[in-house]
Amino acid sequence: MVRFIVTLALATSAIGAEPAKDGGLGEKVRKFAKDNLGEKVDDGECALLAMRALESAGAKTTSDFKVTGEVGDYVWGKLVEKYDDAKPGDIIQFRDVKIVSTMVVKQPGGGTRTSTRSQTMTQHTAIISANLGKGKFKVLEQNVGLPGADEKARKVVQENTIDLGDKTEGKVWIYRPVAK
Repeated sequence: MVRFIVTLALATSAIGAEPAKDGGLGEKVRKFAKDNLGEKVDDGECALLAMRALESAGAKTTSDFKVTGEVGDYVWGKLVEKYDDAKPGDIIQFRDVKIVSTMVVKQPGGGTRTSTRSQTMTQHTAIISANLGKGKFKVLEQNVGLPGADEKARKVVQENTIDLGDKTEGKVWIYRPVAK
């Protein structure tokens, strides 16, 4: 079971260039997820989006690496050591991650307003859609949303922005798909 909690949501805009269309495994994985935006893939769990995307691309899945279930830290391919090296179609695996972001907004007429966004992911999987630099990514994921959000809305593929530079707890692994 995946738990994804946002204590205060902020509107985020997805910025950055679209990935190059290289036709490789990563592009096929990203395309599968992008083509399913707004749709529920399999049972709507986050890991099954990655599983089906990798299968459709002809890549190994976490099952091929013999790591499955809630207690295991999924392995999706070859480990990517640095955030800057991550590419579209790579898989991000989260374990006990907390991200706290603070945004200061200038108000019309003077003054500022500060907003805080906090995300907690006990175990979560997402597909990179774009690397925006400095640990910030546009991701394709499902089984995410605000606490109390409609279950049907949470279980569909969504594109969101996440900033791993604001991670305060937990572990994150990024994996590059590898051919079967």
